[in-house]
Amino acid sequence: MISIIIPVLNEAPQLTATLKPLQPFRGNRIEIIVIDGGSTDASIAIAEPLADKLIHGSRGRARQMNLGAQQASGDTLLFLHADTT
Repeated sequence: MISIIIPVLNEAPQLTATLKPLQPFRGNRIEIIVIDGGSTDASIAIAEPLADKLIHGSRGRARQMNLGAQQASGDTLLFLHADTT
């Protein structure tokens, strides 16, 4: 399984463009994990239906990525930035 780990912090403007293209892969041995670092915009509401796991963590990209890795089910980890398309 591949775990796609995406740390976010106030990424609402671009988050749909990042998560939408990944939807056909969900459930096919791929999981999408979004780790929010305390967003105050609509990032959580956008990510919730488009991710397999939505985790709330402390702010800080490295902390968020580590938390996502700890929660991942996959044997391969793919880290993406929220503005990756």
